[in-house]
Amino acid sequence: MSGSTRGQLPTRALILAAGVGSRLRPLTDRIPKCLVPIAGRPLLAYWIEALMRVGVREIWINTHAHAEQVRALIAEYNGRNSGVRLHECHEPELLGSAGTVAANPQVADGAGDVIVVYADNFSVLDLRSMLAAHAANRAEFTMALFASPNPRSCGIAELDDQDRVVAFVEKPETPRGNLANAGIYVLAAEVYREIAALCAFDLGFDVIPRYVGRMHGFRHAGYHVDVGTQDTYREACAAAEDLLSGMGQSQDGRRRAVFLDRDGTLIEHVHYLDDPAQVRLVAGCGSALRALRDAGFAIVVITNQAAIGKGLLDAATLECIHERMFELLAGEGVTIDALYWCPEAGASRDRSVIEHPDRKPGPGMLLRGASELGLALERSYMVGDMLSDVLAGHNAGCRASLLVDGGAGVEAHEEHLARRFPTVSGVGGAAHWILEDVSRIAGN
Repeated sequence: MSGSTRGQLPTRALILAAGVGSRLRPLTDRIPKCLVPIAGRPLLAYWIEALMRVGVREIWINTHAHAEQVRALIAEYNGRNSGVRLHECHEPELLGSAGTVAANPQVADGAGDVIVVYADNFSVLDLRSMLAAHAANRAEFTMALFASPNPRSCGIAELDDQDRVVAFVEKPETPRGNLANAGIYVLAAEVYREIAALCAFDLGFDVIPRYVGRMHGFRHAGYHVDVGTQDTYREACAAAEDLLSGMGQSQDGRRRAVFLDRDGTLIEHVHYLDDPAQVRLVAGCGSALRALRDAGFAIVVITNQAAIGKGLLDAATLECIHERMFELLAGEGVTIDALYWCPEAGASRDRSVIEHPDRKPGPGMLLRGASELGLALERSYMVGDMLSDVLAGHNAGCRASLLVDGGAGVEAHEEHLARRFPTVSGVGGAAHWILEDVSRIAGN
């Protein structure tokens, strides 16, 4: 399959999370290695969300020790209306990294590329740039590499001037460099299937040497550590506070978010939309959401669905509409964290009146999202095209609410209230305003 054809198919992912973590005992006597807390959140959550940020909608996670705890986290993510689905691959006996690939060839079904990640690393990796390099090189296999301070303990690669891997040795006695395997791979789906067919045990020892000459390296210059020992775990926890604060996460693990109205803000406004075929993203939506995602924002969609309350639309059709929206967003390389909708019809034409806590301008859906997703409302933003949208953000205690032009708009009798809120040009203008506001805060 050509690189251009692969790019038209979805990217899927496999997270290798079944490690026992014996060197992290006694911590791992009660929790799995992949769920050790870093800055108030489980390590695995950072990888799930890194994959979601670049538009991955299907993620497989292998489990072994304390599997029920990982299963509970998977269920938590699957309970969110985000368009992303997590699957468990349980291993009663550990299969090894390559063995997990062999046991799960279905990961590549219908995919263009597959991302494989070792969950026991804590890494501030620009995964979007890695995917772009993989596509630009028309690569079959791309391996993230970092400069290791202890190359004898890692798999070491050598690259040519085209960043092709020309040599690879796992844990060499006499390393010829320090470019180490970071445990993050992007594989063409057919290469994933090749590796599965090998029925090997370990990727580093048994598989990667076979792909020397067919593999490219991606130099990862950001922070990276294998959270495998008490010392490296403490190092990761100490580093995370500064690293993650720059991405908008507070010390208690709460994240900043952008809450978005749906119709007229994220997708084109259609009165009482009832046909998935009519779903179209607004211009600039993909690039705006990618910029917000890359800046560390959670993305949450908040929508009033009076058509449900009025009997003009059923929940099954609404789900199909949202599935189409999720498909279009994934095609732009982005997913959302959750979507909340309120079926209350409302009786008043006054969009400033709270008729139900969840129906905008009521703050209920934002408050629920903040509680369920661990979001800091005081550092978050609401974006919408109607007065009820921006008032919902204000009523929830968001840092700012932005009114986008070009949607349903503001009626004449609402203008005195609407003037309290900044007006921006579409979702792209909202993203620009928010990122500038973040820069202003950082500069103070």
